[in-house]
Amino acid sequence: MHRSPLFARRSARALVLTSSLFVALVDAVNCSSGETPNGGEAGGGGAGGVASGATSSNGPSGTTSGATTSGPTTSASSGTTSATSGGATSSTSSGTTSATSSGTTSATSSGTTSATSGGATSSTSSGTTSTSSSSGGTGPASDGTMTVVGTGCTPPAAYNNLFISVLGQTQATSNTKLAAAWNQLFNPSNANTIFYTGPGTGEAYVKDVADNAVRSEGQSYGMMIALQLNHQTEFDELWTFVKNHMWKGNTISWQTSTAGAVTGSGGAPDGDEWFAAALVFAANRWGNTSGKYDYATEAQKTLDLVRTTDFSSTYNLVRYFTGTDGNGTDASYMLPAYYQSWACFDTANAAFWNKALTNTRAWLQTAAGTTGNIGDQSSFAGATTNSSGDDKLRTIAWFMSDYNFFKADTFEPTYASEYATWVSTHSNGSTAMLACNGLLGFGLPASSGKSWVQSLWNVAIPTGQFRYYDGALYTIALLHASGAFRLYY
Repeated sequence: MHRSPLFARRSARALVLTSSLFVALVDAVNCSSGETPNGGEAGGGGAGGVASGATSSNGPSGTTSGATTSGPTTSASSGTTSATSGGATSSTSSGTTSATSSGTTSATSSGTTSATSGGATSSTSSGTTSTSSSSGGTGPASDGTMTVVGTGCTPPAAYNNLFISVLGQTQATSNTKLAAAWNQLFNPSNANTIFYTGPGTGEAYVKDVADNAVRSEGQSYGMMIALQLNHQTEFDELWTFVKNHMWKGNTISWQTSTAGAVTGSGGAPDGDEWFAAALVFAANRWGNTSGKYDYATEAQKTLDLVRTTDFSSTYNLVRYFTGTDGNGTDASYMLPAYYQSWACFDTANAAFWNKALTNTRAWLQTAAGTTGNIGDQSSFAGATTNSSGDDKLRTIAWFMSDYNFFKADTFEPTYASEYATWVSTHSNGSTAMLACNGLLGFGLPASSGKSWVQSLWNVAIPTGQFRYYDGALYTIALLHASGAFRLYY
């Protein structure tokens, strides 16, 4: 959850809002084919403004149990996807999957996928592993100009680099830009870092510089960035801080001091989700014996926490606060691409994650309205209940990345078009918003998406008081836009 000194804080846990009835839209998720961004009218003008100013934070969340059916699935490796209403999954230890029409899948040892008319797909027990255990490297190079979309339990086979495909940059210039962000923001000796070692041996934290605090949001963003750029030592140090200072019983405290003292009780669903995703990916990229932790075990424990405390068992949607449905949800906590990968990792709860995926994509269609603008807090029925704050600027990034990876929801390009028109006259001028808007390039035609991608390319690496939220989201946006953000599952 995002907290900023520029906006009213959500530290008062007494905020209680009445939740509305969930409008069932699970059958509204349709299939989409095609490999290039399109759909809807061309979006509005480009993003401007490079000023810093948005800062961040987390906040609390809730309890949940298992769920029902339905889920993502299958399509050929050429890049088309289809949604189904089936359900069952089976796990596999290697390869990619070939499906049956019954809704379950079986593993093959080859590398191709075949389409099915059934439900949720199979999962791998170990996934694809990359063996590097060092703390170096800048992660995988992009695959150039087109994403070969994933389907079910087969991740994308190639990832679009918008800087090349839309702006005409080169892989070398793209790599240089990404490396510069890491070398400034995650270098403890740099004056404008957000990454600090300590307080204990083998620990590290991402600091909200403006508030002199450590947030679960920032720790989890840092872990995902380190994972994507193949910095295992830093990944382990960040997770060690979480385990030693933030994880209390069945809750990951949303805020501590830099010394590790808990200063914000309760958990934040978004931070918990990003922790889970980073750990799942670590298990499949690095394996479970190359670093300090058995990542698969850590991932499963964290996913159990997310499922049972951060999601509504009634609506199968992420909560705004841990432990209660009473405060509704937050669109910027919705991470559909992660839910699809979790159904393949956490096979015992695949039906739950598939339902969460289906309901999340369906919820967007109601909540987006005609402008694409969704507030920081909403009812489970999709009505905005709190429009202030900086959480909301992230929402476009998470749904555009979902579209880039899977192209399974035909509404997402329409959402991109509507939001682009709205935000072109409603930007808050922060680097965080500009960076997230850069991912509109995945959902808009190149002619209308170029200005948004160009603004991300042009903006300087954040410095100064508000470099935490701006810098973390800037780096995540660079990873996505450069094709270096991979789904390891």
